[in-house]
Amino acid sequence: MGREIRRVPANWEHPRNSDGEYRPLNDGIDYEDDANIWCEEFEKWKNKENRPQGYEREEFYFNYDEPPLREDYTDVEKSKCTWYQVYENISEGTPVTPPFETQDDLIDYLVEYGDFWCQRHKHDLKPSRESATNFVKGGGYAPSFIIKNGVIKDGINCC
Repeated sequence: MGREIRRVPANWEHPRNSDGEYRPLNDGIDYEDDANIWCEEFEKWKNKENRPQGYEREEFYFNYDEPPLREDYTDVEKSKCTWYQVYENISEGTPVTPPFETQDDLIDYLVEYGDFWCQRHKHDLKPSRESATNFVKGGGYAPSFIIKNGVIKDGINCC
């Protein structure tokens, strides 16, 4: 799974569903903007514009693209997002580390413990300090994996 750093409020508690699992949330995307885009695309659909191959005969747009739901958005003022947390980004995003006040605290955590996936699956795939630092203080994004010279590196170890 790819990884990205998100800015979150201090001591952020990511929302959970009724089973106690983290709910995927969009980040940095405005619900109203997405809803307006969805409505524009719906209008095009009604006028039979821009229908992707395989969906030309689909009667209802929501069978192709579901409308955005407000509960799928963080809806937090960006100015209050001062802490750092690592998220998986294959879905809309769920956290894979606790939130940290500083980048250095996040780096220390990653080096010592890896992320929740490493801990859950008992894999020794914790990143080196260099990889963790490059990830956190660099672009803040790591792909699922890369293959370089026949060697597979995953997640933050790609950095």
